[in-house]
Amino acid sequence: MSVQPIQYVELLLGSIGVILGVFFATFLLFNYRKQNRANLFLAIYLCAFSLRIGKSLFHNSFEIDATLRTFFLSTLLCVGPSIWLYTRYLLNPGTKPRTPTLIHYVVFFILAGSCWAIPNDGSWVFGIFYNILIIHMFGYIVYSLFWLKQQKDINSLHEGHKIKRWLYYFLGLNLLLVVMYFLISELIVTLYIGISFLFSTVIILLSFRAMKNPFLFRSALKKYKNSILDSSDSVRLMKKLKLMMEEEKPYLDPTLNLSQLSSKLGVSTKVLSQAINQVTTLNYSQYIAQYRVEEVKRLMIMAPYTKMTIAAIAYDCGFNSISTFNTAFKTFVGVTATEYRKSL
Repeated sequence: MSVQPIQYVELLLGSIGVILGVFFATFLLFNYRKQNRANLFLAIYLCAFSLRIGKSLFHNSFEIDATLRTFFLSTLLCVGPSIWLYTRYLLNPGTKPRTPTLIHYVVFFILAGSCWAIPNDGSWVFGIFYNILIIHMFGYIVYSLFWLKQQKDINSLHEGHKIKRWLYYFLGLNLLLVVMYFLISELIVTLYIGISFLFSTVIILLSFRAMKNPFLFRSALKKYKNSILDSSDSVRLMKKLKLMMEEEKPYLDPTLNLSQLSSKLGVSTKVLSQAINQVTTLNYSQYIAQYRVEEVKRLMIMAPYTKMTIAAIAYDCGFNSISTFNTAFKTFVGVTATEYRKSL
């Protein structure tokens, strides 16, 4: 009898996870065209988990046909691919995949269509199927983490740090989930309601974290939906601009303007302005200010500049106004230049 209150609590939390998962997945699907493409795969991820949780909750009280149980389990094969595609498109919204998206879901289609042939009775065949589910998710999450770590060039883009922090949190939580899933189901004991509680906890944590980062559900691409500049063209142009900014450092010139920069790249001011905003969500002035701030931070730790005033360093890095510098530094670094220098 003492176990029942705990089961009721787990059932309640499990139900909350299902409700949140279905709610956010529905919201993302209905607003798909207004948002980043990445959110389509986030919706698939939420749907797959919600179906898995819902099956466990329902089966805890009612008997479900073995084939149907196997089918609901197979939806976990959509989790790994959705995590990878969500990670890739959120960080690089203008990217074009080298392989068709559906290829990542082939394993799901194959096993979901073979549910009738997979005995859900704890046999060695079912054990292999169950391990495939775990290995499949684990492999995609680890690959996504490895890929994310390689994306060094994103660090200079506005909100790039925030997106990477969110993705590390998202992937880390899912990696922990898969490991705990394995421990609960394989090494300890298979607990339907226990696994549902685990999944629901993850969805609840992700939901609260996502609500604190509303920019994740915005798309800079929709502003230019009628433009002739394709999103992939914007990404290529920004890579070219980034290379020039790092090698030539034109931002050190305090008189630099959008017209001069676009002429160096051989494009119109309208195209360059759109590319900057589309990829980084910054305007031209903010984009240049961010590079100047990074240069100030770099010079602060160099011996020749340790005794120079912050204002002098700011002027050397292209700023022509101390008030503009102070505002930019606090915006991009989070602390004042004086506080940052003291921390060094």
